[in-house]
Amino acid sequence: MKKQYSQIKLPDPNDQDPHPRLLVDGYGIHAGDCFRARFPDGWHDITLEITWEITGPGCWYISTPGYEGVCPAGLFVEA
Repeated sequence: MKKQYSQIKLPDPNDQDPHPRLLVDGYGIHAGDCFRARFPDGWHDITLEITWEITGPGCWYISTPGYEGVCPAGLFVEA
C-alpha cells in the first residue's frame, strides 16, 4: 500500500471556537492525536496537545519530548 502524506493546516477561518482544531486532510484533529511527522532529520512520532491558557491556533503544541518548541502547523504527516 502506498503511503499518503498530508500537511497539518490551520483551522477553518470560520471556526470561532477559542481552541479551534487544526486540520489534516480537511478533518479536525483532537488533542492527544499521534502522527508520524517529517522533520529535517527524518520521520518522528509526535503527539499533539492543547494548552487552555492560549486561544486561537497557537493553543496547539507538540508534547513529545525534544519537540516542544516546534509549531505543528505546516508539518507533513503520514495520513
